[in-house]
Amino acid sequence: MFKPLLTRILNHLTTQNSWASVELQPFSGQTVAIYLGPAKANLTVLENGGLAMAGESAIDDASISLSPSLALRILAKDAAASSQVQITGNTELAKALAKVLQGMRWDYEEDLSKIIGDIPATQANAFAKKTYSEAKSKVINVTEMLTEYWQEENPLIAKKRHVEAFVKDVDQLRDDVERLEKRIEKLKHALI
Repeated sequence: MFKPLLTRILNHLTTQNSWASVELQPFSGQTVAIYLGPAKANLTVLENGGLAMAGESAIDDASISLSPSLALRILAKDAAASSQVQITGNTELAKALAKVLQGMRWDYEEDLSKIIGDIPATQANAFAKKTYSEAKSKVINVTEMLTEYWQEENPLIAKKRHVEAFVKDVDQLRDDVERLEKRIEKLKHALI
C-alpha cells in the first residue's frame, strides 16, 4: 500500500530535481538497501534515473546503514556525520544515491500553486518561511537562556573554560605521575 505512494513521491521529487536523474541513470536496475535503525527500505534505480521502492526480496547491490540520531545530524548539515555512515557493496552507487537524497529539494510552492493558485501559494510560502524563522529564533533564545541558567544559577552544565581547565589539570597530573614512576624506577635500580 505504501510502496506505490512512496514510489510516486520519489519520482515526483526526482522530476522536480532534474539533475538527480542524470546522477542516477548510470546505475539503472541496481538496488540499494537503506537501514535506518531497525527500519529497512530497498530503493531501485529506474532506467530513466528515477527511484522506486523495491521488494523485500530484492538483491542489494549496496547498503547504507545509519542510526536515527545520525540521520538527524545529516539533516542538520553536520559535516562530520556523513563520514560515520556505513556503506557496503557498490560504494559508487551508494554515494550517488546519498548525494541525490541529500540534495533533493521539494518545491512545495509549485505543487501548492496547482491546488490553490499562484498568488495564495506564494503567500502561504512566505508565511511558512516567516513562521519557521521566528520559531527557530525563539528556540535558539530559549536554549541560550536555559544554558546560561544551568551554568550560572543552577549549575548542571559545566562552562567550557572549566572543562578545559579540568582537562589541563588531569593531563598535568598524568604527566606528574609518569615522572614520579620513572624516578621510583631509577631509585630502585640505583639501590640494587
